[in-house]
Amino acid sequence: MDKPLIAVFGANPAWQKTLHFKQFRPGEVNRASGLELYAGGKGVNFCRAAGCRGLCRTRLFQFAGGANGALHEAELAREGIDVCSIRVAAETRCCTTCLDDAGSPMTELIEPSHAVTAKEAEAMLAALDSQLAEASGAAITGSLPDGTDPELYTRVAGVVAKHGLPLLIDALSPGATEAVTEVVLKINMDELKKLTGEAEATAALRCGASRWKNAILAITDGASAAYLAGRGRLYRYRIPRISVVSALGAGDTCSAVLLSEILTGRAPHLAFARALAAASANCLSATAGEFSDADCAALMPQLEEL
Repeated sequence: MDKPLIAVFGANPAWQKTLHFKQFRPGEVNRASGLELYAGGKGVNFCRAAGCRGLCRTRLFQFAGGANGALHEAELAREGIDVCSIRVAAETRCCTTCLDDAGSPMTELIEPSHAVTAKEAEAMLAALDSQLAEASGAAITGSLPDGTDPELYTRVAGVVAKHGLPLLIDALSPGATEAVTEVVLKINMDELKKLTGEAEATAALRCGASRWKNAILAITDGASAAYLAGRGRLYRYRIPRISVVSALGAGDTCSAVLLSEILTGRAPHLAFARALAAASANCLSATAGEFSDADCAALMPQLEEL
C-alpha cells in the first residue's frame, strides 16, 4: 500500500548557497573554506525532511523561473523530490547562508523575489485542484513571493477544504487558517504574538486557541520551549541542548514530521514531540531539512514534556 501523500505548497523556492568560514568577520573580506549548492525554500525543506522521516510521500507545488529555476528543478529531480512547477517569467531567487566554524550565529542573505501574476496564480490553483484527490493532507509553507496577492494563501486553503483534507499552515495567514475545518497552525511564538496582539506567551496561546477553535496550535520558541494548544489541552516542551551546526530548515523539519506523524495515526502531542526532536536533529546538519533518524531517536529522551 502506498504511503500517504502530502501536497506541499511552497510558493517561494530558492537556489540555496551555503558558505562555510573558519571565522566569519562582519565588515571584512571573508574567504569561504567550503561551498554547498542545493535546492532550497521552505517547501523544499519540508519535502526533504518528510523523506528523511519516511512515513509519507510528498508532492511539491511551486513557482519556478529563469536559470535559477532550472537549476532548482534539476536538483529536485536528482534528489527524487516529486514536484509540480508552474513556470513564471521572474527569476527564482538565491539565498546564501554563511556558517562560522568558530561558533558565531549563522548569517542568512535573502534575495528579493518577484510577484506572481494573476495568470500564474490561476495556473497553480488549477494544478492543485486537479491533483489533490490523491493526497491525504496538505501544507502551506513560508512566505509568498514579494508583491503577490496575499489572498492566494486563502484561495489555496479553499481548494484544500474543497477536497476535505487536513491542512498544516506554516505561514502568517489568518484567512487560510479560517478556511478549513481541520488545521494545524505551526508558527513561532513571535508570529503568534503578532497575529493575536498579545505580548505574553500564555495570553497569546489562550487567544489563539479561542480565535481558531478549528486549529491545533503548534508553537515553537527557538531553543527555549515549544507549546501545543487546542481542543482544551495545553502541552509545553523543553528543547534538547545541542551544538548547532545550522538552524536553517529546523522549522520546516518540525512541520514535515508533525504532519507526517499525525497523518499516520500518532496523537498530536506525541507527534509534536517527535517533530521537535527531528528539528533539533536537523540543526546537526549543514543542509536545511536534512536529519538522521538515529539522531532524532537519540534526542527524544532529552525532550521533556512539562
